[in-house]
Amino acid sequence: MVERKEVKISKSDAKELVEKYYVGAELVPHELYSKDTKVREELKSIEYKVFKEKNPTFLTRLIVFGSSTIGKVIQFSINKEEEKKTNTLLYLLGFDFDAKQLYGFSVFVLVAGFLLGILLMLLGLILPGLLIIILGVVGFFLVQYFPKQQMEIRLSKSSSDLVTFILYLIIYMRQTPNLEAAVQFASDNLNTYLAFDLKKLIWDTAARKYVNIKEALDAYAQRWAKTSPAFTDALFLVESSVLQEIEENRLALLDEASQRILSGTFESMTEYASTLKEPLNTVYMLGMVLPVLGLVLAPMMMAFVAVPDFGLLLALMYDIALPLMVYFLIHQKLVQRPAGFAAPDLSMVPGLPKIGSFYLKVGGAKIHINAIIPAALVFGFFLFLVYLLLPYMFIFGPMQIYVSMLITAGIGFAFFVYFKLSVFQLEETEDELIRIQNSFSSALFQMGSFLAQGFPPETTIIKVKETMKNTPLADFFNVTVNNIKNLGMSLNEAFFNKAYGSLKFFPSPMLMAGIRVFIEAAKKSVGNASAATLYVSKHLSNLRRIDGQVKSLLEEVTSGMRVEVGLLSPVMAGIVVGLTTLIGTVLRSLSGSINTVQNSVVGSAGTGSSISSVVPFAFSLFNLSGGQIPLYTFQIIIGIYLITLSIIIGYAISNISQPGDRIVLRKNIASILLTSMAIYLVIAFIVTLVFGSIGGLVLGATHLV
Repeated sequence: MVERKEVKISKSDAKELVEKYYVGAELVPHELYSKDTKVREELKSIEYKVFKEKNPTFLTRLIVFGSSTIGKVIQFSINKEEEKKTNTLLYLLGFDFDAKQLYGFSVFVLVAGFLLGILLMLLGLILPGLLIIILGVVGFFLVQYFPKQQMEIRLSKSSSDLVTFILYLIIYMRQTPNLEAAVQFASDNLNTYLAFDLKKLIWDTAARKYVNIKEALDAYAQRWAKTSPAFTDALFLVESSVLQEIEENRLALLDEASQRILSGTFESMTEYASTLKEPLNTVYMLGMVLPVLGLVLAPMMMAFVAVPDFGLLLALMYDIALPLMVYFLIHQKLVQRPAGFAAPDLSMVPGLPKIGSFYLKVGGAKIHINAIIPAALVFGFFLFLVYLLLPYMFIFGPMQIYVSMLITAGIGFAFFVYFKLSVFQLEETEDELIRIQNSFSSALFQMGSFLAQGFPPETTIIKVKETMKNTPLADFFNVTVNNIKNLGMSLNEAFFNKAYGSLKFFPSPMLMAGIRVFIEAAKKSVGNASAATLYVSKHLSNLRRIDGQVKSLLEEVTSGMRVEVGLLSPVMAGIVVGLTTLIGTVLRSLSGSINTVQNSVVGSAGTGSSISSVVPFAFSLFNLSGGQIPLYTFQIIIGIYLITLSIIIGYAISNISQPGDRIVLRKNIASILLTSMAIYLVIAFIVTLVFGSIGGLVLGATHLV
């Protein structure tokens, strides 16, 4: 029996409490780890296996299978400290193999790659052999990095829901101080990765892994102690409220938890935004400005230095190495992003296409079409234009640039069409859902006010319907009132009926949670329901205010990235293409003139003179070949580099402002791609046209052509 007493946990006390769960570098107490090993043997039911293995990727399945089978046979001793850290990660992720097995499988991948690669090289397949060896080396490090990468993904997917999780706990526990029921309430209303974590905690508590739900939450809180201390503090305050005998103190602790998570989120976002600008500027200079300016030197290098396969080298550097470098540099900052606010969930909205597809209405039916199909058609159209103009591509000069720009445009606009069409029918619904959630606090305030006047819940809903006309929530209350008046449904059925309930057509988790609290509180008394709805209204208003401040704060960072990649980079790339055309034309003409002078000098000196042997060597130092890379190849390399850069920056902006929102991700990528490609193609065409004309005039005036 737990002794009930007044407890008020300060921020420093919460920090000390968190540190008690650390044993050196070990995140999990040894006794808890041992208890978990015993419990796992008891949890071999089909349901648990399905839960634990929900939607694994192919790579995850491969590593899990290899570590669980091959890793048992091939094992090596590894550093104790590293083994402890890896075992901790594997424990938290719920995998059934240990660090030695994982390391053994990584060594197997390395050795297998080397042996297979050498065998292919002995058979004469040099390039495939080298590729297999490289894949073996990459696989070796990839397998060892797997636990850390999986934990980063899990934390990233869960972090945006931490604020909402605390909100649900507080909403429920203000009415019923039952921690386990509050966790169940939160897991039922969350539809994201965090919900699986919470269900796992409930499962583990029922399976005797933890003594009670508080111990389970304490173990879960330690995962976020360093990355989100505000969440840890708020969770401890919520737990402490259960021990309060005085109702005012209990509610005060819950209010403090609410304030702690909101203010902590804003403070961490402010700090994150301030530390984000300088690294992003560095990434911009190293990954965008300097590489594009460096391309100006490429024609000179091609003219003076005979580099074999220079085009392939340039493509590997600009279209593979540099984008990967930019991605990993940005990714390092993205994984440090503090917990924020969750994105709306559209998975339960009926009639919507899945992300990656759209539908066309034919008669009364909806035909769903994968967005890849129209994207492929767009690319095919541009390729057809290239086919018609193919003879002009091999004539040295500006025409090579113009025709090859069709290939770049085909690739860029195909990606744009795919990303745009894969979410364009979801954008409006998401925006509407956001507007509904933003208006919900006002609706709850109206409900609380009418309840405080003594109106019963059903009458309250009818009155709120009248006051919420011409607002995003008008249709929601219209459906609810229609269910009550015309279909004779109870209050609960009017909202939650599977066929006609209003929440079926407006499946916002925030609405569901608020309405559930309203209904549960109304079962006790009208006054209780009034107090509950007014509190939820106040909390949602605070949440909306902080969310707006965070978005405004991060917009300062993301707007700069949009300008840099959407305007400056395509302008510079377009100018470089025009300069390359000018330089290539001049060098090609100079090369021809030098050959003419060389032949005339040798001819006048005679074949037996010493000059005839020295002159070819002297002129070979100025082997101005005019470019070993065709201009069309050079332009395509720049175009693909710009496309990959736009996709990476779109990914970065989305994960900074709204991580986990796949609709915003694709919308941002499509917007940046369209802007950057349009500017690049226009600038490249104009500059090539102008510089090509200038080059012809200059060469004509100097009598080099």
